[in-house]
Amino acid sequence: MLLFKRPWWLLPGLILSGLLFVAAPSAEPSKIASLAKARHEAAVKQYDETWAYYQQARIDSYQVYVWSRLVLDCRRDMTQKGADHLKALEEHLGRMKKLQALITRVRRLGFSRSYDVGSAEYYRLEAEFWLEKERLAAN
Repeated sequence: MLLFKRPWWLLPGLILSGLLFVAAPSAEPSKIASLAKARHEAAVKQYDETWAYYQQARIDSYQVYVWSRLVLDCRRDMTQKGADHLKALEEHLGRMKKLQALITRVRRLGFSRSYDVGSAEYYRLEAEFWLEKERLAAN
């Protein structure tokens, strides 16, 4: 009768079954980290290629922005640290400033499209906004 009123014998069984699930090692974090690194490297490679193509007037400035943004997203996904996010945003801002400077120089020479000037300004301002927002959140 006491056996059914207080099932004390269930407690060790529940603890043991819980330990079996927790003790199983998982390879997921290392796989995620390696995928994140490979994704970042692919994004950087493609950004470098689009930057070179843009300098040769083979593609639009928007593609340079998109790949810089993808590099930024990859960097953010690779870490949870606020300082690393700030560094990634600073690098993105640097790329957008470089793009804006090139567009401004080319436009002064009479080449390039006029809408690229406004687009580049927006890309830079967006990057500055994100950076300031992250800095405020870190404090």
